[in-house]
Amino acid sequence: MAKNKAKRALQVPQNDRSVKKTKLASITTPPPDGSSTPKTLNDLGLTQDDLEISVDTLNVLADNASIIKLKDCKDLRTAVFNFRKACTTGQNATGGSLCSPHPLPVSHTDRDSQVDANLTSRISGALADKDYTEARILLAEMRIRNQTPKLGALSRWVRDLDVVSGVNEQMNETVDVLRNIERDHSFEVLDAVLRVTGPVDYTIEQDLIVERPIVLRKEWNMRGTRIRQPTYVRVLDRSIFPTTIKDTTSQFRIIDTTPGLQRKPANLHPAILYTCENDTISLSSTPPLTTHHRHSIVPNLHLLKDVLTAEECTHIISAAEVIGFTPDAPIRAPGEESSILAHNFYWIADPSFCSKLWKRVERFVPSEVHGKTVRGLNRRFRVYRYVPGAEYRAHIDGAWPPSSIDPTTDKYIYDSSPPEAKQSSLFTFLIYLNDEFEAGQTTFFLPSAREGSMNAYPVKPIQGSVLLFPHGETEGSLLHEGTGVQLESMPSAKYVIRTDVLYDVASSSS
Repeated sequence: MAKNKAKRALQVPQNDRSVKKTKLASITTPPPDGSSTPKTLNDLGLTQDDLEISVDTLNVLADNASIIKLKDCKDLRTAVFNFRKACTTGQNATGGSLCSPHPLPVSHTDRDSQVDANLTSRISGALADKDYTEARILLAEMRIRNQTPKLGALSRWVRDLDVVSGVNEQMNETVDVLRNIERDHSFEVLDAVLRVTGPVDYTIEQDLIVERPIVLRKEWNMRGTRIRQPTYVRVLDRSIFPTTIKDTTSQFRIIDTTPGLQRKPANLHPAILYTCENDTISLSSTPPLTTHHRHSIVPNLHLLKDVLTAEECTHIISAAEVIGFTPDAPIRAPGEESSILAHNFYWIADPSFCSKLWKRVERFVPSEVHGKTVRGLNRRFRVYRYVPGAEYRAHIDGAWPPSSIDPTTDKYIYDSSPPEAKQSSLFTFLIYLNDEFEAGQTTFFLPSAREGSMNAYPVKPIQGSVLLFPHGETEGSLLHEGTGVQLESMPSAKYVIRTDVLYDVASSSS
């Protein structure tokens, strides 16, 4: 405290100390057009010293609570009240009595819902503060109360933990996966999150080391003996591209661009949406023989093998590379670790392509889920290119509405479902466009019989095949990651497409 007293003495001139401060005009919320949202302390004209002085002042007053009641502290009490109302991060944001100093009587049902909401917010606050012990205690309480978080809260908790499994290291046995204590704690919390919402995997394997936060289980490999094509090498030497590149580029057009700072979260790069004329990328009238396979342990995980031919996959990759992939780099606060993400090509696929693809897979997709009727594929195709080092950390996929294009204005429509018959996705539809790389699995996680430990089930990518698994509801949504591609002597990359299977939001029975 002494050094901050000295700072205050230096910062405030002697003849200004007795001058009464004038109140600042309130800030307009939201800010007027043309203003930018502050991102750092410097944007507000504040320094780290200002924060240290504020923290020390509040700590001294907290140790001398009788002083807080004085008239001199009235403005400070108001400022603290406003700060706490505005704070949406950490356990400071979860106080239940702040905004309701005189609570009204509530029914038993309302009280249960308040407990549920308060428990959810307390878990969110503990995770934001990295108080992992408190988070595990609260998650255990949620299980005891037989409560289930909403899907939004579940996805947010997984994002806050932001874990990388280390599956590649276990496969290669090059790194001790128990090397990071904080990472192990985050795995334990992630395991506790999964136990609140999903089934426990009690299966065991012989000679398996289970004293790990992530236990690598047998890889699901349906490749067989088929020869893998050197796709990325052909991209680099340009032999993959058609001789008439101009014909490809002329068939595509940009229909929407979101500047990087307007994306959620903010990004260093824009989100660019392309579309194309019907049958720019054609599908054969004689499709391959598609077969359906179900994972023996991971619930509701399906592999549709041989949906696209190698030539069709190559055509998609070629078109995406000609038009160009865009980097993906979310803006991080100074000092925060930044992820190396895949480059993207966002493609609103033409109706002809989507309908032909849907005909190939429709018979393998559940026609109804809890009374909700299937409606087809989302036209918003997200084509990703992963190079070694790029990864998609453990996450739960979010649901999407059907995207489309206004036939009159040629503008992008985020949700084109009829107002009286809303639609949303319930399955991820992940297409593997190549498979010549090493590693690069899609890995799924289930809580194991040993509390604090998760079983990891990698799925080997197969060119032209589709991985189908549920999302969109708290129960049944699968935690997974895009495990990184392994660095090799020859350049390599993984190409995938993420889209969704759409269903009615309302049950037909209702």
